[in-house]
Amino acid sequence: MRISKIMKIVKKFLAGLAFALLFWSNGVFADGKINELHIFTAPGCPHCVHAKTFFEEFKQENKLDLTVNNHDIGQNTALAEEFYQRYGVPLSQRGLVPAIFIGDRYFIGFGAQTEQEIADYLLDGKENNGNLLDLPIFGKIDPKDFSLPALVVVLGIADGFNVCSLGALIVILGMAMIFRSRQKIILLGGTFILVTAIIYGLLVFAWHQIFSLIAPYVRSMEMLIGALALAGGIYLLKEFQKTRQSGPVCQSNNFMSRLTPKIQKIFQKKSGMPIMLGAVALFAVAVTIIEFPCSAFLPVLFAGILVETGTPLSLSIIYIGIYMFLYLLDEFVIFAVAVATLKIKIVSPRFIIFFNLAAALVFILLGVYYLFGHALM
Repeated sequence: MRISKIMKIVKKFLAGLAFALLFWSNGVFADGKINELHIFTAPGCPHCVHAKTFFEEFKQENKLDLTVNNHDIGQNTALAEEFYQRYGVPLSQRGLVPAIFIGDRYFIGFGAQTEQEIADYLLDGKENNGNLLDLPIFGKIDPKDFSLPALVVVLGIADGFNVCSLGALIVILGMAMIFRSRQKIILLGGTFILVTAIIYGLLVFAWHQIFSLIAPYVRSMEMLIGALALAGGIYLLKEFQKTRQSGPVCQSNNFMSRLTPKIQKIFQKKSGMPIMLGAVALFAVAVTIIEFPCSAFLPVLFAGILVETGTPLSLSIIYIGIYMFLYLLDEFVIFAVAVATLKIKIVSPRFIIFFNLAAALVFILLGVYYLFGHALM
């Protein structure tokens, strides 16, 4: 009964989290007003003059109650940065003019195609179908409606089915079971999860800072993110093929097989709790660092997307926290079940196998959009 109750709670939580985040799109950072727009321009910019003329004429011809707020980007850099962050404008497009923000959309530059898109958007109250990507299997999708929080969920859960880290936790819990003490299981298992979260979170944050430093010097962050997404998708497809044939296997087995006996000796001697906790913490640090390269595509891709979308640092840290929670979610469940029942239950290998396939398709789609989205629009 205890296991079934825990699993029911987990299922309800995941369903609620997925529902909330899937519908929390990037549009929540936009004003949502269709009767007002903001345009950032610069002196001597012919496209800016063309855009302002277009809006004045368009208002009169269509009798629209539309307020056009003109801003000189040189004199309103702080305001422009606020709009960039609110709308998730990529770093590579910031500073370009004209920059137009209207409703839940933004437009960088101004030409015949942009003019038509804005006209359709203002008249229809929705985005122009010309922005839709018509992709096989997936049909027509609009990348502007893409939800960053939903991506956090997908990436975090996909990265979380990490056989190495999961196997290491099971090793620790298995050793702790000899004490038949819930308190010791909580201390030892909890230490492993906590240290894993700290080290892995720091690695993700380090990559975020690396991307933040190189972004101004990289010609196209979108191309880099697209390449990482495709690489991640290919990696997960290979994992799907491998695990389908032989089941989930940790690629760091040699390291684990060498280190595990040393931890076992400490537990078998029933050393003091401080020594055991220290050994578990060092074990968690070693496993996390050694196995990080095995699935680095996923956290590195996640960190790159946070930077490319212009997500503020404070919000990025929140997203990294959510990512880490989802990354460790399967370990939380196994840990909770072990504490409640003094038994170890693991996730069905079949579920892990086919989740890799679903995640691979999402990453490949993401990579195609970042690399070829503009050509397909």
